[in-house]
Amino acid sequence: MKSMKRINLYITIIILLTVFNTNSNAVINGINDEEKTKFKVEIKNSIGEPQTKVFLKISGRSETYKTDSCGVISFEYEVPKNYKRTANIYLNDDTKNPEKTFTLDKEKTELKFCIDSKDDILRFKQENSTFNIEGIVTTEDGEPITGATVSIQGTGKYTTTDEIGLFAIDADFNHYIIIRANGMENLSMTVSPFLMNQNDAYNIVMRKKSGEKIYSNVENMPEYPGGMKNFKRYIDKNLKYPEEAKKNKIEGVVVMQFVVEKNGDVTNPRVVRRLEASLDSVAMNLIKGMPRWTPASDHGVKVRCKYSVPVAFKIPVPKPVVIEKNTIKDVVLSDSITALNDSTIITPDSLTTDSIVNDSILNDSIIQANDSIRNDSTVIEKQLDTQTNVTKVKKRNAFVRFFRWLFGIKDKKEKEDEISEDNKDISNISEQPITEIKNENNTTKEEEEEKEL
Repeated sequence: MKSMKRINLYITIIILLTVFNTNSNAVINGINDEEKTKFKVEIKNSIGEPQTKVFLKISGRSETYKTDSCGVISFEYEVPKNYKRTANIYLNDDTKNPEKTFTLDKEKTELKFCIDSKDDILRFKQENSTFNIEGIVTTEDGEPITGATVSIQGTGKYTTTDEIGLFAIDADFNHYIIIRANGMENLSMTVSPFLMNQNDAYNIVMRKKSGEKIYSNVENMPEYPGGMKNFKRYIDKNLKYPEEAKKNKIEGVVVMQFVVEKNGDVTNPRVVRRLEASLDSVAMNLIKGMPRWTPASDHGVKVRCKYSVPVAFKIPVPKPVVIEKNTIKDVVLSDSITALNDSTIITPDSLTTDSIVNDSILNDSIIQANDSIRNDSTVIEKQLDTQTNVTKVKKRNAFVRFFRWLFGIKDKKEKEDEISEDNKDISNISEQPITEIKNENNTTKEEEEEKEL
């Protein structure tokens, strides 16, 4: 009995192995018998030139297929029925990130793509090449958006979508394409997606605005009350320079970033560019203490917006004191009069003719010829006679007469009288009288008699 069971087991195993081998061969033969499909992929750049700087690779395979001189990639591949194969097109400069991906399909064996290399884009930018593009703007539900604004940033060119959301406009690689619609989030795009497939209009899906989203670039940016001039005044008025930083001569700019809410409140301030801990704290306090801003808006809808401002720290330099001419005159006069009041103990007898010139008061700015008072239209002129050391004055006014009386300075006539009196005194003391008296021509009597003889 045991031997019969073993024989039956062996027979069962042999039958199973036979069936398995038959099925395996059938599967292998079915795959081998699968016919290969011929594919033709034509690749050009945005101006219709053959793109020769790309290659094609099928996912999971090591083979690569390159373009010919006409920008065409021709290859054969077995398209399986049970699963799909994906083909990727790469630029020669970037072998990791595919520029275009598509699925191999027996029904679509001829395909056309538009791919620009980095050299092409650089050339288009330099030449400012323009391209007529088309697009259809829809919501996430697929409904067309009518009246959406499509503009070329920085050029002033714009258009609007029609009743089915279709638009057409000339674009280039140097400027972004901005799409705006009421109640929708703004879109910023390059021209490249439109040029990938120029046969059909490019489909653009816009999303509804969310009240919680924080924008960084909207139609009307937030604004400080009164503009940035008032913002600068606010900073200058409330900025308190830390003494330690001022002592260490730390200067620079702290860049602050914050969010302006829909009601104008300033929230979430943070330091984007740091300078020094104490200065960063001062800048933070300035931003927290700001009044409400005018909130940002986009197509009439108030939105939350992110904003950045610089806070400059510069140690103020004291301005030089500028004294006006009249102020200097008043100061000198007041100082001179004070000096005269302090010198009341000096008697006129002490001011001899020899001491008048060297006296400290005369050397002061009151009587010197180059004095500022004289330069300010004072008519006093000091002239010293080398023989008699007498100060001569051309004009008289109350101010001059006061100083002349104070210092005992007399007129010429009075001095001649004094000289004559001195001569009389000398004649009384001397044994011999004075025989030589000068006339108007400065000659003596003896000289006149000699002339007559």
